[in-house]
Amino acid sequence: MPGHPFRIQNKAENYNSLLSKTATRKLDAALADMIGGYGEKVPGLAVIVYKNGKEVYRNMMGNRFLSPRKKNWNLPVTSDSRFRVASISKVFTATGYMQLVEEGKINLDEDVSRYLGFTLRNPGYPHKPITSRMLLSHTSSIRDYPTPYVPFKSNVKSFFTSADCWTRSKAPGSYFSYCNLNFVLLATIMEKVSGQRFDKYITKKVLKPLDIKGSFNLRDFSDSDLQKMGTLYRKTKGESGRYYAQIDDRPIDLPSASMLSSYRPGTNAGIFSPQGGLRISPEELGHMLEMLLNRGKYKGREILKPATVQLMEKPVWNYTPAQPNGDIDNDAIESYGLALQYFSGSGSTKPTPNRPDFDLVGHLGEAYGFIGGLMWQPGTKNGFIFLQNGFATDYKHNKGRYSRNYRWEENFMKAIIENVFPK
Repeated sequence: MPGHPFRIQNKAENYNSLLSKTATRKLDAALADMIGGYGEKVPGLAVIVYKNGKEVYRNMMGNRFLSPRKKNWNLPVTSDSRFRVASISKVFTATGYMQLVEEGKINLDEDVSRYLGFTLRNPGYPHKPITSRMLLSHTSSIRDYPTPYVPFKSNVKSFFTSADCWTRSKAPGSYFSYCNLNFVLLATIMEKVSGQRFDKYITKKVLKPLDIKGSFNLRDFSDSDLQKMGTLYRKTKGESGRYYAQIDDRPIDLPSASMLSSYRPGTNAGIFSPQGGLRISPEELGHMLEMLLNRGKYKGREILKPATVQLMEKPVWNYTPAQPNGDIDNDAIESYGLALQYFSGSGSTKPTPNRPDFDLVGHLGEAYGFIGGLMWQPGTKNGFIFLQNGFATDYKHNKGRYSRNYRWEENFMKAIIENVFPK
């Protein structure tokens, strides 16, 4: 593919390895094989790996921006290229939320109606309170219908009291259904409790302490930052066609300034896409991973208490085939904590084949062509981030070979685990 490999990869901020020569060569080759324009290939990717709390490998490959008419305008993926990271954003939203829990301003098992200012109820279970724990673990009985977001000109009160966004046959707390609307509610509660706009609160309380200049608000970025933005791609006219931009094409479409200036916190924080709208670089994602590996601390700053990280990791819901208690065929998730997925080495979402000893916790992101993951081995200081900014063939052609994960996710996890964390 034009523009690959880029010489800029030779810079330490974009490529570095402390692994053995053999492991480095194999991992480099596995990642390079992912770049391209057909089958399971992708336009660009990034990987950063930690072992025993220390970064041991990073690699940025391919294109963050493709110019179909002027090939010399193609731009490389670098460690400071920012991408919209889809549901990995939920980890950041949950971090800010759990800070308010630590401060005693939110009780995980309190009826969230208390914070929202209106009664939130599943019409099929009018007497069953919905709690923060249920929202964070996708067991609230809310579903992504009629949309996975609250329309910008609406508000959460009118939406949730009028829209048929409920699994009426399942009581809150009893059934898992992955739902972005849960995080629209969580972000709105954060605004109600803190009195601050969601994007500003997260920047102040989570991103800045982690030395992250990414944001949930595109208007926070300077012109030079916008030039570093990575575009998300899909091939929409067959493998033989070109990649078409889905998100953050040039010029980048900024949110309405008037909409933001007139917005009243606590009405609909969904305008900031708390479920999937964070723009952040591979380098900055590594900062969040480092904090989680260090049980809540980043460069001596306590972002979360160790007990809070442990609580978030602990599964709230586990799939039980006999009931069944979740839609695992659609969600491809078999265990979930507080905004964190659990990947059992012996389960149907196993990170790699033939390693029942290797479990992971973290979160995947999948939207508009983006595929990524932020994950670590519970109880260790081993973890990694990976991302790709597009794909050549769609989801149905890339179902996993040995797991419920997509082949792109399997390719990343298998290559990293086999070469960095061999048995």
